[in-house]
Amino acid sequence: MPRIPGLRRAVRLPASGASADEAAIDAELRFHIDSRIDELTASGTPPADARRIAEREFGDWRRYRDDVLTIDRRFARETRMRQFTESVVDDVCHATRVLQAQPAFALAAILTIALGIGATTSVFGVVRGTLLRALPFTDADRIVHIGERTADKPGRGGTTSYDNFNDWRRLARSFEAIGLYNTWQSVLTGRGDPERVPVAGVSAGIFDVFHVTPLLGRGFTPEDNLDRAAAVAVVSYEFWRTRLGGDPAAVGGTILLNLTPVRVVGVLPRGFAGPGDLARPVWLNFSDDTDGRGGRSKNVYGLLRSAVTLEQARAEMDGIGAQLAREYPKDNSGMSVVVDRLADLVVGDLRRPLYILLGASLLVLLIACANVSNLLLARGVARGRELAVRAALGAARSRLIRQLLTESALLAALGAALGVAMAALATKGLLALGPAVFAQRPPSLDGAVLAVAIALSIATTVIFGLIPALRSAPAEPQTTLRATSGRATGGQSARTRTMLAVAQLSLAVVLLAESGMVFKSFARVLAIEPGIRGDHLLTLSLNLPRARYDSSKSTIFYSEVEHRLGAMPGVRAVAVTSLVPFGGDFDRIGISDIAGEPAHQGKDMPEADRYIVSPGYFATMGIRLVRGRVFDGNDRHDAPLVCLVDEVFAKRTWGTGDPIGKRMKLQARSEYATVVGVVTHVKTYGLDVDSPGQIYMSNEQYPWRWMSMVVRTIGAPDALVPTVRRVVHDIDPDEPLSDVSTMERLMESLLRARRFTLSLLGAFAAAAITLALIGLYGVIAYGVSQRRREFGVRIALGAQTSDIARMVVAEGAWIGIIGAAIGSVGALATGRAIAALLFEVSPHDLAILGAVAAGLVSVAMLACVVPARRATAVDVAEVLRAD
Repeated sequence: MPRIPGLRRAVRLPASGASADEAAIDAELRFHIDSRIDELTASGTPPADARRIAEREFGDWRRYRDDVLTIDRRFARETRMRQFTESVVDDVCHATRVLQAQPAFALAAILTIALGIGATTSVFGVVRGTLLRALPFTDADRIVHIGERTADKPGRGGTTSYDNFNDWRRLARSFEAIGLYNTWQSVLTGRGDPERVPVAGVSAGIFDVFHVTPLLGRGFTPEDNLDRAAAVAVVSYEFWRTRLGGDPAAVGGTILLNLTPVRVVGVLPRGFAGPGDLARPVWLNFSDDTDGRGGRSKNVYGLLRSAVTLEQARAEMDGIGAQLAREYPKDNSGMSVVVDRLADLVVGDLRRPLYILLGASLLVLLIACANVSNLLLARGVARGRELAVRAALGAARSRLIRQLLTESALLAALGAALGVAMAALATKGLLALGPAVFAQRPPSLDGAVLAVAIALSIATTVIFGLIPALRSAPAEPQTTLRATSGRATGGQSARTRTMLAVAQLSLAVVLLAESGMVFKSFARVLAIEPGIRGDHLLTLSLNLPRARYDSSKSTIFYSEVEHRLGAMPGVRAVAVTSLVPFGGDFDRIGISDIAGEPAHQGKDMPEADRYIVSPGYFATMGIRLVRGRVFDGNDRHDAPLVCLVDEVFAKRTWGTGDPIGKRMKLQARSEYATVVGVVTHVKTYGLDVDSPGQIYMSNEQYPWRWMSMVVRTIGAPDALVPTVRRVVHDIDPDEPLSDVSTMERLMESLLRARRFTLSLLGAFAAAAITLALIGLYGVIAYGVSQRRREFGVRIALGAQTSDIARMVVAEGAWIGIIGAAIGSVGALATGRAIAALLFEVSPHDLAILGAVAAGLVSVAMLACVVPARRATAVDVAEVLRAD
């Protein structure tokens, strides 16, 4: 295009940023063409030729027109964006100055928001890390656990037997792969100090279930699981690096487990760990099972076929379970096969408590939002004249609302930042306080959690900022300006603040009632008699290798340790046992043959946990003898077999009859064992968990190599650990101690999930009631400040100060009563949600609800004492002069 003088000056973009009028641009372009035509015509060119020449010289005017419009629109858009950005920056700067001018208000609002967002963010981090994070396995959504349980007892499936597993593998068509494992501990020697190593005996199918391909070497083959197969091991990457030096040549070499050579054939991939107790550093090939169909001590995992649903697999396994119950009624009658998703098994019973805690944290956030809304409403009334002046000077109401929302957004952003910092600190505390599953699936503050925190800050801006902004921005500024100087009008605002205070108190009642019920449940759990004395009791495990200790040698070893430890200073009593109560292990057996009674089968078979103990066990543990006698030195291997039972097993098996003298067959011996004593029951699985009862056998008559020691100490149990280690090593230098703990810690670990839920729910309830009472105090105090003139006039007309105080306290009491009533209804409505957390307590416990409601009203009245005193201290003369 040739240069046309004056075009760039003539076609100017509008300074206002609005789009140029297309007709005006067309007229301007035509003007330049017409001007050129006039020039050519004046020089003697014919008009037709002049137009053709002018248009040719000008070029494609339509393209120039579109280019000018494009530039104009871009400039207008950039101008609008610049103006918007500048206005936002101005709003933020103004909001910063306003908040700096009132630091007490800003600090209170920020801390309140931080408390709400911090609580919600930290609990969401727990929920995401524990419940929502994908399991670290390929096709994890298709991996299931297959177990058994008594048909008439709901719940997850437990362990099964090797024979049942073989039949499942043979008959089931729903699974792409199926594998079995059981666990124990072995002693690793020959590589430094002896060390107890957790071991899993697995079948070859486990590698297919979890899609595990060893980093080095190979996995197990079906031949490795045949009877009498040579012992081989696949070790974890961490074990290979730390204990085998990370040497590739270690694959093909041997390690000594329980003094038995085991050939290492593979190394698992880096970072891989099986779920639950399958996460062990050494996997051995499972073989040589001798427990029979009734020996249910194995876990089974399966991988569903891609086209098979969980419901289809459950239906098939129900049918297989019924078939096996018909074929083997002695062991399988009354048993059900249960298929559970791996995710449900890993999480355990934490899903409902964690979601309840998340809901509780959201209630705290809502209460915090209501509290800040109250603060902003009071502040908005105080700023009413300022906002009215700005509106009278031309500020649009929408512009004032945006400014107020900017202040709220700034408070929310600062509160969210502080809340995330608080959540990061809280997460560390939750890791220490939380249940055992946190070790494998810890809480996390990843990008998703931070995104939730940002979303919460935006939501809180809308929740607590919008209503005050709409209330504060004057629709008719003249009304406010005509009001008496220094006396703000805020009747509608006061009603809104009262409603927010009622809402806060109602939500607080819900949290208080639920936490009160959980606390009452926890108190009932603690009141249960465990059956032992847990104080000053040290526990530890030993595992004698079969290659060095046969039955007689193992008995001699434990007797020698018991004798030497009993003579040590600081030891009150010592004993050995195959199981430690509250330790998490079990050895459940069924009794099918009782002399003089018909054979017991399936679910009718009496069950009990088998304990093999030394004679001093009962005195050491504090288990009382109810009738008969305990073991003594005469109960040797060649003496008639005897046993003891606890009260629960005796009652379930023989009712009110005397069990002394009853004879029954126990595993490992063909003779009948005679019951010689009955002892008190031990709540071995936990204070709030039923157990089937206990059968006790003498370690002299039933030699056992895997034993634990319980030592009753005079002083602190942990202080005696070096002494125990020295005594054991003096007898056998290759025998390490493991699972060293105190009985109090073991009992505490079983209550950890309850304590965790109670602690967080109680903390949320405390925060909720504190925020709610602060909000109520603010409402009453602000109402008193707004009614100073009224109170002054009342006193001048003869009202007593006690009447004024009673009026203020009554107002707070009514707010408390309404909040307590609404909250009680809410607590009753949500009671079923926490039923799973309760123990021997109804989710509709009226005593708890009544106590919470009465306490709330009482505390609400106390919160009105200070405002009431201020109301009675009004200077009548000052008020009347101001009027």
